[in-house]
Amino acid sequence: MILGFDDLTTLRGKVTLVDGGFDPLHAGHVAYFKAAKARGLPVLCNVAPDSYIATKHAVLLPQDARCQVIDAFEDVDYVHPSQGTTAAVLEQLQPAIFFKGNSWNGVLPPEETAICQKHGIEIVFADTVLDSSSRRLADWQDLPGRVAGFETFLHDQTSAAAEVYNAAYFHDDWRRDTGGDYTVEARRKLEGRNPQLIRDVFEARRVLDLGCGPGALMYLLHELGVEADGVDFAPASKDIAPPEVRDRIFIGSAVDVALPDDAYDLVICREVIEHLTVLEAQKAVQNMCRISGRFVYATTRFHPSPRDLFDVTTEFDVDPTHITLMNMQMLRLMCVLQGMRRRPDLEARMDWLNKGRVLVYEKPQAAGAAE
Repeated sequence: MILGFDDLTTLRGKVTLVDGGFDPLHAGHVAYFKAAKARGLPVLCNVAPDSYIATKHAVLLPQDARCQVIDAFEDVDYVHPSQGTTAAVLEQLQPAIFFKGNSWNGVLPPEETAICQKHGIEIVFADTVLDSSSRRLADWQDLPGRVAGFETFLHDQTSAAAEVYNAAYFHDDWRRDTGGDYTVEARRKLEGRNPQLIRDVFEARRVLDLGCGPGALMYLLHELGVEADGVDFAPASKDIAPPEVRDRIFIGSAVDVALPDDAYDLVICREVIEHLTVLEAQKAVQNMCRISGRFVYATTRFHPSPRDLFDVTTEFDVDPTHITLMNMQMLRLMCVLQGMRRRPDLEARMDWLNKGRVLVYEKPQAAGAAE
């Protein structure tokens, strides 16, 4: 329930008061509200005005919107959109408990302390994890710092040598234990509808699988009448590939394979980019967009919770060669900077398992020619 200033007197001595700007809201605020509710009284949240927020940073969410969001929290019973100071609200409300975050311990404004002493208001500091909207926003706004960190990460990366991707890498027990064995039959189960969708969605005559591994997808496409070529930089890939597709695999790198421009209607690059450094990923995107005459279809593992465009992490617990999990938007940016245009309609068709890892891009001139 959202209350006006004059309504506060009806709740004197009956509530726990929480107080803050809450712009932007974050998980620390949720813990703060829960801890206040655990004191056993209804919780009233005093929300600072936009004028106060503006002294710290640009207002992201206006006070009215902040109040509406906080009013929906189950641990908050009343919301007061403040038009003045916290001291004025304390004097008007005279809550049973004034509940503040740990960061205020020892630095509470003297006038607020005096009002609490005057009216016997108990001051309690939360023992929740310290957090700060201003700090989070400052981190987000520190673009030069984030770019510098990204640059350091980028130049410190090294990728695995081709010899790492040997027969054991594709077929050892650790693969079978995770359901990722690269035998054709194991891949058939994992691929599900993918080969059929590739054939039906793209209707491509010339197909390249860039980073094809031992050619399992190529074989499954072959069964459907789609003869795809493949490129992989591990010599073992060709050695253990099914004989039906072995001669169509070229040993080379996705980063600099010497294939002509516009050589294929569709370039596939799936579960490859996570094995590359960021610099190599950029070159691979450039290469696949150059080689494709129309479509690029890519999947990879993305950062599970990026703070911003420049967040990159690893996934060594899944595969020791997973060195680059980017923000999806960074990979999209790489495609766009190659002049490609996103096809969200085709992404939706290809992402039949709703994993959110599918990217489909098209060359604009090819789209125009096809219309």
